[in-house]
Amino acid sequence: MGTLTPEAIARFMHGQVQCWNAHDKAGLLAHYRAVAPNGLDIDYVGRATQADGWFVIEEMYDKHNAQFRLEVVTTIVNGNEVAVHHRNCVVGTDLVIESIETYRFDAGRLWVRYYLKPPAPGPIDLGQFRGFAAAN
Repeated sequence: MGTLTPEAIARFMHGQVQCWNAHDKAGLLAHYRAVAPNGLDIDYVGRATQADGWFVIEEMYDKHNAQFRLEVVTTIVNGNEVAVHHRNCVVGTDLVIESIETYRFDAGRLWVRYYLKPPAPGPIDLGQFRGFAAAN
């Protein structure tokens, strides 16, 4: 598999958000498998320890899908790379975890980097999130 077209990348970016918000785990994972049959790497920037990308995406869904709705602020596709700004809205509250995310698609692999901005202190335990749980 070579580099994806910008249209295929845009379909993935839109589709993953649509599946997340529809609580469609099978659809979400199908989007990732379609663009990353040769591997998925997910990096929480600033974390000393990382985990397998497939484990991370499944854990993220299982632990957090019910409590977050994604809002897309902007998506910029440049060749085989993407930068996005998502708002991870905590359902039933006005709390938001802002994220800047980068995606690089190449030869059937996908590399994702998440830059997470914690919300102001509130009723949410940030220790439950892989992106905030451990100090460097």
